[in-house]
Amino acid sequence: MYDMDHPTTLKGVVTRVEWTNPHGYIYLDVKNDKGETEEWAAEINSPNFLKHNGWTSTTVKPGDTITVTGGAAKSGAKTMRCTTVVLADGLTLRS
Repeated sequence: MYDMDHPTTLKGVVTRVEWTNPHGYIYLDVKNDKGETEEWAAEINSPNFLKHNGWTSTTVKPGDTITVTGGAAKSGAKTMRCTTVVLADGLTLRS
């Protein structure tokens, strides 16, 4: 479903976060090559996994500018399986 062999990195502004089981999601607005805004969904691990890796439910909030890296959907959909998140202050978290 996701191309994990060829990681994609996106920088954007968080619009909403779903802190849910079995996987959470971070939705962000990303500017494409034409300067247009696209909404991407970044699938992250479960809250339990995230907590063990330094996250809280408020680590990423709407309005935050973050960078996500992971495998983009092979179908071309604007979604990815996120492996890392870099916060605006430079902190890198596994997801």
